Amino acid sequence: MKQKYADFVRRLFSRPVRMNQIAPEAYSRDGYLINQGLLTGVSFGRRLASETGCGFIACYNFLHFMGEKTPALKVARQMERLLLWGGMIGSHPLAVWWYLHRRGYRFRAAFTRRGTKRLLRRSPGRTAGIIAYRHRKGAHFAAFIREDGGERLRFLNAVYGAEDDRQTMQEFFDKRVSFPLCMTILWRD
Repeated sequence: MKQKYADFVRRLFSRPVRMNQIAPEAYSRDGYLINQGLLTGVSFGRRLASETGCGFIACYNFLHFMGEKTPALKVARQMERLLLWGGMIGSHPLAVWWYLHRRGYRFRAAFTRRGTKRLLRRSPGRTAGIIAYRHRKGAHFAAFIREDGGERLRFLNAVYGAEDDRQTMQEFFDKRVSFPLCMTILWRD
């Protein structure tokens, strides 16, 4: 009985093997990280990045949009310091905000669907943000960008491997979000 308990605890709290590269197939043609499911060999805290790495992926995609050349693995290692419980449940929404805030970015925040849509209406034509939301299978982070003044946004890593996932925020809420509250941070220029 003690051996079974010890094996259970070891599996629960053991750290996955660290790999020093991310498969090129996990990136889009323009350099965004869009396929979290392929990160099975990358650790993030005490879990695999394929399970709980959406927070650092959203931060990496935001930084990539802003023109920073920080490698994705470096972002993951920096964000590991902000994980609660060793990252067993992934990143905390405030940790994502804090990480980017410490890098000099300022945001407007919204916590409802209506607030998110209001933020987007007031934002400039070229903007980026991160949304933390609940879907049918759990919680998730996704970065979104708008490169022109239109209503359509490009969502990154919301659907694993989707190169060009473009839709309005209302369509995103209707298709993917299963809980009325979400946290959206939008870059304030």
